[in-house]
Amino acid sequence: MARPVTIQDDVLLKAARELFLERGVRATTAEIAARAQVSPGILFKRFKSKEALFRAAMGSQTVDAEPPLPVDLDARVGKGRVEDTLVELGLGLAEKSQRFIPTLMMAWSNRQTPGGEATSPSDLERASGRAAARVEKIADYLAQEARLGRVRDGDFQVFAQTFVGALWHHAFLTVVGAGRKGSAPSREHVRRVVDTLWAGLAPPARAKR
Repeated sequence: MARPVTIQDDVLLKAARELFLERGVRATTAEIAARAQVSPGILFKRFKSKEALFRAAMGSQTVDAEPPLPVDLDARVGKGRVEDTLVELGLGLAEKSQRFIPTLMMAWSNRQTPGGEATSPSDLERASGRAAARVEKIADYLAQEARLGRVRDGDFQVFAQTFVGALWHHAFLTVVGAGRKGSAPSREHVRRVVDTLWAGLAPPARAKR
């Protein structure tokens, strides 16, 4: 007797994610099942409800598993060039933003979940908390570098907000202008952002003797 074909969850979630991004919560389980080449019953057996499928596909269950930043800044304090660390950090943030923005746009355009309930306040609070944590971690890193004399003392909260905001804005324009298949953010662009903001961070030049 032939063994039954096992459909991996990744296949189902990929099909669901594609359709939710294309059509929002109007995408039906029948359409998702057709794209994944399974019966609708398989979807409900795995995910119980359309809302559960939506949350699993759009990643709301795994947000807290990722670190707030793509670079461990605590391990970089006093090491290498601060500008290079910021470029590496910025490239990682820009790439994450470009992947996340389509999901965010779709979620905000459909404030009701597929089950008919409003988006959970706790979900929004966690997302807001993670955004604030990014700014705090970047500001704290720069403050530590300032104590070592490697950057000029200043308002690191404002710098961090400006830095993250500039990268997010560029990623947003890339997504809107080029679609989800737009090119990845370039190191050159991130370097330009860092170079522009570095004027306010560069330590004072030491007087020559």
